Amino acid sequence: MNDWILPALLSPMLFAVVTLIDKRILSEFRIPLPSFNLFVGASQGAIGTIVLLTAPGEGLTALTVVSALGIGVMQGIGLTFMFWMLKREDPSRVIPAMQTSPIFVALLAWPIFGESLSGYQWLAVVLAVSGGMLASLGTSGTTGSYGFRPVYLVLLISALLMAGSQLLTKSITDDLATQQIVGFRGIGLFIVMWTIFARRSSLLGLRIFLSKPRQAPWLLLSEGAMPFAGHLLITTAIGRGPVGLVAAVSGSRPIFVFSLSYIGSRLAPSYIFEKLTGRDLATKLASAVLVVTAIALASTV
Repeated sequence: MNDWILPALLSPMLFAVVTLIDKRILSEFRIPLPSFNLFVGASQGAIGTIVLLTAPGEGLTALTVVSALGIGVMQGIGLTFMFWMLKREDPSRVIPAMQTSPIFVALLAWPIFGESLSGYQWLAVVLAVSGGMLASLGTSGTTGSYGFRPVYLVLLISALLMAGSQLLTKSITDDLATQQIVGFRGIGLFIVMWTIFARRSSLLGLRIFLSKPRQAPWLLLSEGAMPFAGHLLITTAIGRGPVGLVAAVSGSRPIFVFSLSYIGSRLAPSYIFEKLTGRDLATKLASAVLVVTAIALASTV
């Protein structure tokens, strides 16, 4: 197995767990979304600062530092859109729609990095994107009709930003160590989140939430060390392998979200905030199957 495939799979597996915990925090615990975003920015900024203090690097150029910070800026804006959708929609719909980013990475990796994909690998990208588009089908809350929901176009913007951040990551892997990239990324994310959401009411809402001993640990778990570990894994994969294929394989996140949601709905339904019955279940299952097939094809040489 290529040495980039394992970290490229472990990252979405970890982020699938993060997604389900985040959904519970937003839907059951009802933390205000601006307060939630403030914590995301603060935790990743703090971890990023600690990492850079332990591995500061030498001879860094201004362009390299700005590029590394830009990764966090792009992801911060993209995550803002994703969290807004996650608060109102099922995780197994939001995440597949987000995974349309591999097509943008694959299309741009060729002119930028000279990476070319085989016919099977291009098919993998198409299947991954198709799975994401399928997840956007659902019942409209206003008309009651079943079909494409325009609100999911918000996630297209998020996917574009995530694709851009992965390409930017690839462009500086020769100039910075993996932990340095992740460190600067955390600081860039902090800058975005606190610029947008640092208001008195948001800070008060975060303080109140963190004072609740039965709820605060969930937030510390899902938006503390776990995202840092996930981004360390995906950055490692991007540094080792073709960014187009890494993006496609990291698109396995929907199957993990779907599988964990389905298992959780049977074993601990009070922890899962998903509709997994009837047509919704069939649509999500079909989306997950497309993504699994895409992973198998993307792993071919």
